[in-house]
Formats: sequence, C-alpha cells, structure tokens
Amino acid sequence: MTGVTRQARRPDYGRLIMIPTAIGFVVLDAAALVRDSGTDPLHWASTGLVCAFYALIVWCYLRRGPASATSRSVTAHAAAVTAMLVPFAFPLLRTAQPGGIQQWAGDVLVAAGTAWAVWSLRSLGRSVAVLAQARVLVDRGPYRWVRHPLYTGEIVSSLGLALLAGSLAALAVWFGLCFLQAYRALREEQLLMAAMPAYRGYRARTAALLPGLFLALRATWLRRAQVTECARRPGLRPGSPAGRRRAGTARS
Repeated sequence: MTGVTRQARRPDYGRLIMIPTAIGFVVLDAAALVRDSGTDPLHWASTGLVCAFYALIVWCYLRRGPASATSRSVTAHAAAVTAMLVPFAFPLLRTAQPGGIQQWAGDVLVAAGTAWAVWSLRSLGRSVAVLAQARVLVDRGPYRWVRHPLYTGEIVSSLGLALLAGSLAALAVWFGLCFLQAYRALREEQLLMAAMPAYRGYRARTAALLPGLFLALRATWLRRAQVTECARRPGLRPGSPAGRRRAGTARS
C-alpha cells in the first residue's frame, strides 16, 4: 500500500526550487528565440513553446495551494525527478547533424508534444507538482480524455529530441523515460485513490496516457474475464444480471 502523509502547514519547497529553475529556463529559451529568429519556422515555434511551458510552470507554482497528501515513496520521488531531468540529456547524445526529414520530424514531435504539455499544464493549474501529491481532481482540458496528459506530452516531445539526437543511445534513453513516466503515473494514482475517493470513478472512465487505447484494452480484458467466468459457471450468461455482477467483481 502506498505510503501517504497528510500535509501540515510548512514551506512549499517545491515552489522554492521550481520557480527560480523555471525562470532560468525561460531566460535561456528566450535568448534562443532571439538567436534563432531567422532559422526554420518550425524549429523556432518549438523553442517558443518550450519557453511558454516554463513560463507557465512559474505561473502555476506561484498560484498553487498546499497538498492534502504526499507520497512517501522514495522510488516514486526518484522516478519523478529523473523523468524531469532526462530530456536535457538528449542534446548530449547527438552523433551528427540531423538530415532534412529527420530534422522536420523531430521538430514536429517536439512542437506537438510541447503544445499538448502546455495545454495540460494550463488545465492542471494550481494542482501542478513534480512529486506525487494530491490537491484537487482535475478533469478539464485534456484531462477529460487522459489521466496523465502532461506525461504524454513529455513522452512525445522527448521522442522528437531523440530523433534530433539521431543515436541508438538516445532511443534507449527515450524508452527508459517511457518506463519512468509509466511507473510515475502508477505510483501517483495509488496516492490519488487513497486521498481522493472520487478518483476511482474518474480512473474507470478515462484512459491512462493515450485516449481510448487503454480503455479499449481494459474493456477487452473485462469481456474476456466475463466470458471465462461464464464458461466456468454455465448458469451465468454474459448479458445476464448475474453475469454483469460477476464482471463488476472482476473490475474491483
């Protein structure tokens, strides 16, 4: 069971760390925007979106309230911090200047993933956090379809960075990032279900990282479990009330 600690009033160390860090990245990205103003428009747009992302982090952290619960899992915290830092490793893994198509594909993925992340962060608002914490249940914006859209955006934009790096090492790091984000989401959900009872219903009707994909897989699994149970007990039919009750048991 996930360790959960109820929050007492104390300094918001996340705010103290993230605000100056994000401001530093805003300054660096703004300088890159000015320096690259005459380059490819798509590359310039992706840089601008990254700048907007960090500016929005500052705004969200300035407005966020105290958490009602925080995970005590050291591995969950380590995964969250590592996943936040991994994207900065991709430029170090570049082996050669990317070609035309590779450059275009990488910039498209970076721009699309960052735009999605900006929308997700804007919707998350005061509930933003790097570590697994509970504040309020957010189900607006992309959170209507995906429980962790911010992680989805980071995965997509990081795939673009891996393409721009153009090395097997970068691709391996990207797969590692996917694992970290999945583990991070799992531990975060354990906390949210323990701290917010309404999260269970939201989780049941919303995909994890990709809209529709995991809901469809889950529905398929439930149908197979129901058919298997009915085969074991001939008196149960998939559409019968008893069969539906058994399927409900399988979901819990």
